[in-house]
Amino acid sequence: MEKPLLVCTLSKRQARTALESEGCDLLVVSSAEQILSTEFPRSPRLFVMTATAENLEEVLGVISVLRNQWPLTDILIWAPGIENEQVRILFQSGVRDVCLSQSEEPLQRLVKETLENQQFLPRMHDLSHQRKKGARFESMLSRSLAMWDLFELCTRVAPTDATVLIVGETGTGKELLARAVHRRSGRSGRFVAANCASIPAELINSELFGHEKGAFTGAERAKKGLVMHANGGTLFLDEIGDMPPEAQLCLLRMLQEKRIRPVGSQSEVEIDVRIVAATNVLLDEAVREGRFREDLFYRLDVIRVNVPPLRQRPEDIFLLFGHFTKRLARHYGLEPPVFTDSFLDALLDYEWPGNVRQLENFSERLVLARFPSALTARDFARLRSTNLAETGQTLEHKQQAVWRKSIDASRTLQENLEPVIEQLEREYLRAKLKQNSGRVAETADAAGISRRTLLRKMKQYGIEKQDFKD
Repeated sequence: MEKPLLVCTLSKRQARTALESEGCDLLVVSSAEQILSTEFPRSPRLFVMTATAENLEEVLGVISVLRNQWPLTDILIWAPGIENEQVRILFQSGVRDVCLSQSEEPLQRLVKETLENQQFLPRMHDLSHQRKKGARFESMLSRSLAMWDLFELCTRVAPTDATVLIVGETGTGKELLARAVHRRSGRSGRFVAANCASIPAELINSELFGHEKGAFTGAERAKKGLVMHANGGTLFLDEIGDMPPEAQLCLLRMLQEKRIRPVGSQSEVEIDVRIVAATNVLLDEAVREGRFREDLFYRLDVIRVNVPPLRQRPEDIFLLFGHFTKRLARHYGLEPPVFTDSFLDALLDYEWPGNVRQLENFSERLVLARFPSALTARDFARLRSTNLAETGQTLEHKQQAVWRKSIDASRTLQENLEPVIEQLEREYLRAKLKQNSGRVAETADAAGISRRTLLRKMKQYGIEKQDFKD
């Protein structure tokens, strides 16, 4: 079995000897910054850096880069003699732990403990050893060659005005890609998202293009549409395949003429909007069936970005699962769960039909379940196939986390209430879906909302109806 590789800046021979005695291969560099220019013979399991008051800024800069390039690889800092405030800054930067002792023994124990807690990192590196790049692109994590080819395509087309069509299954991160394209476009306007499936057909033209006062019953004042809100920026049209035919025609005219006419207006307005559309249906098939305009399809299908499902990039399953469980455990103030090999095998074998969104929801459920022992394949099956009952302790952790994040005297009352209201709404909808065994129409009726509204909120909160079926 290959020894774990530790990259370190330890100058004391005794410290290096202590770490080697833990069965590690040491790659010693002279400074923290040199880590960034070093070619590693294989994926590191741990970075160990020495920090002092004098080199703290340099170390913090290196930590920031490493957190992006190696988000699941732990960083330990050996910093005898630094002050409490500097220790706090190091923890905030994302290090796993800081050893303040002058002796090598506490550092050795810390390294041993850290390596023992790295349960799936070696497997993840085995799956992705061929990639030399980092793991983060904007807010997305991936070690998949296919995803990085896709990221590079997005980077190339972002500065252009070309329309982008993102195609992928539900939960693959299409909106995150659209936001990345916008951020790298250099456009000065804002990013505006519209879900074409959640806007009622009779209102979609008004929502997109705006309306004049008195244009229709209930239009008591003029309204600026989403297109004008996105003027100078990017309009993201999610679930474009569900756009009603009338709105398809208006969108086609907008793309052709770079002008819009608000509902009820006699004049047109020039616009400068970059369109990024997304769909989880085959638009080619929708065109053949007459559900989508062929001319609009060709206007949208200028740059096509095909997002592979999670089951086709197994190297990302461990990467994302590790990221989610660590982040969520930290968020709820809980200890990260411990896994057996059988659990990790089951995690990799499962196909994840809901993709990254399903994996994140599963990770949250797992963290909040608070298993007292290492999880097995049987635990995986139970957590995946059942809607985990909320214990009083679980709910308390959720509520405490929401309150901790929401109360801020520098913000408005509404800004403080929003996360609490969202948590309440999420739990209410989950309870209603459970009552109705996941049946969307019956749940919407019982909740007193439309089916479209329920579907939109389920997507917003990452709720899957199959989790509630009998």
